[in-house]
Amino acid sequence: EGSGIMGNRNRGVKRPRAPPVGGERKRLKLTLKIVADVALVGVPNAGKSTFLASVTRAKPKIANYPFTTVIPNLGVWIPPDENGYQKQTTSADGEGGSGSTGLVLCDVPGLIAGAAEGVGLGHAFLRHVERCHVILHLVDATSDDPIGDFNMLNRELTRYGSGKLGSMPQIVVVNKIDAYRNDGIQEKSEDYNDDGSGSGIEEWEKGLTTRVCEEDLVEQLKGSMSHTRLMLMSAKERDGVDQLMGRMNMFVNKVKEIE
Repeated sequence: EGSGIMGNRNRGVKRPRAPPVGGERKRLKLTLKIVADVALVGVPNAGKSTFLASVTRAKPKIANYPFTTVIPNLGVWIPPDENGYQKQTTSADGEGGSGSTGLVLCDVPGLIAGAAEGVGLGHAFLRHVERCHVILHLVDATSDDPIGDFNMLNRELTRYGSGKLGSMPQIVVVNKIDAYRNDGIQEKSEDYNDDGSGSGIEEWEKGLTTRVCEEDLVEQLKGSMSHTRLMLMSAKERDGVDQLMGRMNMFVNKVKEIE
């Protein structure tokens, strides 16, 4: 066989080789789905991006026209310490952040009627909700028909795909309750100067009012809900936001334990 020093042209074992044959070809379609703890769901302009910006360091685009958000935005809420301050930590520290005691929030672009069939890019948005543990359903208190919006969106969730979204745990929160305070938002317009500047509300918010009183809205929502997880807040004014996040954190942890 040869020593391997001088070389040997017959060294080794010759094995028959099969001629190359054509393999199978497949075309794969991969769908990327964002994984988060909580999906923020609501109609356009319900205040989802404002809420995300108020509880996380995310900087979503916020404006007074529908479909301001065209792609999902993520933010991480870190629970405050005993003094009420957010811990300045990362997920690598094991304290706060994704995968530990923090919550990952996904701001899903606004949904409209027919979203389950793809209207308004509904398919592109709803697929991200499937990978979340809990749905935070925001109801706009200043909508022309907040109850109609609530029922419509729940129908779209149920009709999408296998219907899994319709049975996902929900927390319902009525947003923009500052419109109910001090006889409505119009009162704050007095804080503006003649040129529209000042410390009051945004210019476009002048004249923003509610169509349903707070008590009636709460009662109608309770009648339409299959659970009792209902809260009220103003994401812009941060009224009720901390209480919501504390209760939602406990609820999400319970859901994770069951799953």
